Amino acid sequence: MLDLNSGRRKTPAMVFAAAVCATGLMVTGASPAHAAGPYDGADPAATGCSSNARTLASAPLYRPGSTSQVGTIEMRYSNTCMTQWIRVHSSISTCSPHPCRNDAQITRPAGVDGPALTVGRGNVAAGEPYQWSLMVYTPNTRSCGTGYADTGVTLAYPYGEPGRQICG
Repeated sequence: MLDLNSGRRKTPAMVFAAAVCATGLMVTGASPAHAAGPYDGADPAATGCSSNARTLASAPLYRPGSTSQVGTIEMRYSNTCMTQWIRVHSSISTCSPHPCRNDAQITRPAGVDGPALTVGRGNVAAGEPYQWSLMVYTPNTRSCGTGYADTGVTLAYPYGEPGRQICG
């Protein structure tokens, strides 16, 4: 590297200017597209984020080929935590001969809030009427999700369509 100041003494002003430039580069060097939110993959109930949440979008859950509603799927958002998650509520709790198992998952696209991320919830006690996904940090991003309710006979999906998503 060429030293333009060879033979010159560094003044305190030069040292200060170099330090300010270096600090500025370190602070602005991280790309926001690669930043991850503090609540990515966290449970909305365990963190308290669900306590002030609101529903951004919802859809009925139907068995394929039916218009008989067996539950609801909701896109939830917490203003305090700036997160989204999917919640599934089933009106069926007994799926004889086994306990009902519901599912919910959300997908955040890659962008200013972090990399693309899809999360579900993992092992949840069977027979619970509510199931929710873990959260994704989304102060600037619109996420989408899907899920289903176990009816004992078949699964119920948003509008009766497997894989159909709701967005909020």
